[in-house]
Amino acid sequence: MDKRTFFFRAMAAEEYRRRAWVISAFSQTRENPDAWKTDRYPWRIVQTPTAHFFVDPEKDHDLTAIEDATPGQPPFSFRDPIDLKAGEVPNLRGDVRTTYGNTLFNFLVLVYPFGDRVEFQLGRVSAAQLEDHVLKRTIDDPDVGVKGSTPAPAPGTASKGTQAPLYTSEYVKFSNAMFQLTAFTQLCVPAVTRKTMQAAPGILALRDRLLEQNRDHLDDPAVVAGIMKELVKYDKEYLKDDEGANFLITKKSWDVVRTRLFSMMGMEAGFGDLTRADLVKTSLAEGWDISKFPSMNDTLRAGSYKRGAETALGGELVKWLLRVSANLGVTQEDCGARLGLEMTVDEDNLYKLPGSSVVTPGGRQEIDSEEAARGYLGKKIMLRSPMFCVLAKTDYCSVCAGARLSLNPTALSVAISDYGSTFMGLSLGAMHGKVLETAKMDYRKAIT
Repeated sequence: MDKRTFFFRAMAAEEYRRRAWVISAFSQTRENPDAWKTDRYPWRIVQTPTAHFFVDPEKDHDLTAIEDATPGQPPFSFRDPIDLKAGEVPNLRGDVRTTYGNTLFNFLVLVYPFGDRVEFQLGRVSAAQLEDHVLKRTIDDPDVGVKGSTPAPAPGTASKGTQAPLYTSEYVKFSNAMFQLTAFTQLCVPAVTRKTMQAAPGILALRDRLLEQNRDHLDDPAVVAGIMKELVKYDKEYLKDDEGANFLITKKSWDVVRTRLFSMMGMEAGFGDLTRADLVKTSLAEGWDISKFPSMNDTLRAGSYKRGAETALGGELVKWLLRVSANLGVTQEDCGARLGLEMTVDEDNLYKLPGSSVVTPGGRQEIDSEEAARGYLGKKIMLRSPMFCVLAKTDYCSVCAGARLSLNPTALSVAISDYGSTFMGLSLGAMHGKVLETAKMDYRKAIT
């Protein structure tokens, strides 16, 4: 049997749910040659020095060779290309060229819980965006035995289409499948490779050249930020084809960890600010520049102080906000206010609109979805806000408060106290390394 046929037969048997099968399919394994005889589960892969076999359920659980698998290598690689026809994967609507790893992901994370009701995902997938899509379509499981309701369907048995509802029991299976992916990190996103453990060749020479070119402006944080940006760009180019680069997916991995370790420590502000920061030109891999020890030590002390002492200020503010707002509540449907916050809708503030209402000449227009909110892009609107609610004392109406706050009418103080949590988070984060970078400012938004 060829690799492709074997793979889909194993997927049909839901072997993607078995950790041992996935590991044996995508890595080299070494076990007792007779170990398979004591656990002959269907489609079990048996690797030998001369060939790869599998336990064939159609041949009395005897071994059958995987014909085009290469001995001494994993039977499959996550990045091996594969051409799929529509329907070969239940949620695939058209022909695509993808990889075995991407196909495995779709079987485990989407087909297993939802059948064909969530569209096939290609390429790199954002877990947050995928979960957000799933949650928007998730409803409670129908009560079994209640007149007019039916049990939640098994995967694939619900009405076809990407608009069919998803159920909470299926969301639990989806969550479990996502967590199962962590068992395969060393197979597809190894953190340690030869390249990730060393500096990019030539990066120190590039650093020295950039420092020399800008030697008269090294007290300018914007200039240093530009140098750091060039070093990160060079480092990413060095690692772009290395499998370890798939582990370094966060901005901090590149801009803080690898830069400080292999390129340049950068500016140390200590207890002050960046306008009086001290530039440390060496990397940690080169050893400490003792002449810069006071600056580096001040940064450590500042981070420790903020995480310890200043965190208390955020906690104190949370308590104060909870106390002063404890009596606030949503008590009425609509106060009829004709004023609100004026704003021009763009991509940056679009998220504020769903669940809110826009003041119109005839009253108000509720925005119930992101799709509806996008209809206001580029337009200047007046948005109903608690600031303009006309109810007396500590009462607010559900329209001014918005749909989300109105779901918990006696818990407005919890949302208000979140300002203190933000301050506390800033102090906690001061213990960690920071990225020095520049950003474009739209003065029209910055000046209000």
